[in-house]
Amino acid sequence: MNDPVTDQSKSKGTVTEPAEGGPRVSTRLIKNVPVQLEAFVGNVRMTVAELTALGADSVVTLDTPLNQSVELRLNQLPVARGELVAVGDKFGVRISEIVQWPE
Repeated sequence: MNDPVTDQSKSKGTVTEPAEGGPRVSTRLIKNVPVQLEAFVGNVRMTVAELTALGADSVVTLDTPLNQSVELRLNQLPVARGELVAVGDKFGVRISEIVQWPE
């Protein structure tokens, strides 16, 4: 009998049957799914009055120092950390740590 996890000749890369459990989704199936990745720099608490008083030249001071790492979040869950860098006239994040995925 063929092991459905290791027998790739019949699999189209969608769902395989692992020997020790139910169906498992192949990573080939989800590799092209678009996701939104957010860079979290810091936060601030303010009142509604302070928020409505903000104007075009206002500065909002965050609780994070300049040398603090930036956290990259996927669906509000941390996935990586890094530092802000300039990329032309935009900002980027140089990855310094990948958060371990839960099992």
